[in-house]
Amino acid sequence: MAEGTGQTPQAPAKKKGLSAPVAIVLGLIKGGALGAGAAWVATQGYLPLWLLASVLGVLAGAVAGRPPWRGFAWIATILKACVGFGVGYGAYWLAGRIGVANQPWVWLIAFGALWSLLIEIDDAVGGGDETPAKKPAA
Repeated sequence: MAEGTGQTPQAPAKKKGLSAPVAIVLGLIKGGALGAGAAWVATQGYLPLWLLASVLGVLAGAVAGRPPWRGFAWIATILKACVGFGVGYGAYWLAGRIGVANQPWVWLIAFGALWSLLIEIDDAVGGGDETPAKKPAA
């Protein structure tokens, strides 16, 4: 019992989720795999590159980070996917500016890995799913 309160002390809440090094590796693997798939589709000529990069941003935003079925993470998943569309188009624009837009194996894999890595790191070191502490009854 805690002295003078009549209450037993509670253990501090443990953070749920992956540690940062594991999240970094997982983000690189997820994004690299998605980028490699997108690069393969780009070599087949099925979709224009700007649309392919935007869809890659959406998929990486939806797959990386917390799973959507955990708590209210589905809201964050939708937001990450929507932002990923714009970031993917920006990556296409940047690839055109620096002259690698015609090399999808280079920039799509790099973009997928970096975008997923950013999201995984944000979720690993971010606030998390803490529940507010209940006030003891008086």
